[in-house]
Amino acid sequence: MNIKKISGAVLAVGLAGFLIWDNAYRFKGEGRHFLEGRYYSDFNIFNGEEKIEIQLETGEKLHLDAHIEKGKANVSFTRKGEKNSNVISNIEDADTYFTADETGRYVVKMDFKHAKGTVEIKCDDQVKDKNIYR
Repeated sequence: MNIKKISGAVLAVGLAGFLIWDNAYRFKGEGRHFLEGRYYSDFNIFNGEEKIEIQLETGEKLHLDAHIEKGKANVSFTRKGEKNSNVISNIEDADTYFTADETGRYVVKMDFKHAKGTVEIKCDDQVKDKNIYR
């Protein structure tokens, strides 16, 4: 056999294995909780995406409290059907609010890449009876 062909095959298999491992959905941790007006996740490893939706009125707020010890985490807030979003990238410690500029259903998308930590997204204390939709 030709050494170049063998080297190429080994390289291709190694690259394919890395890409599968790097992009495979994986969650290990204390769990994810979808409660009234609140999403909470505590994880040792999270690789993948999580989406939730919530109906908000103009001026209502969502609070993001995230602490990522390792890996990467990004969170985006988008009004459903729109392309423009507010994105918080490369989160380590985040304690911030997102305010709905119009009444509608909002999509919160969380992307994790080999991350460890906690994420909580909840309605402002003055907002009552909100459901989190998956």
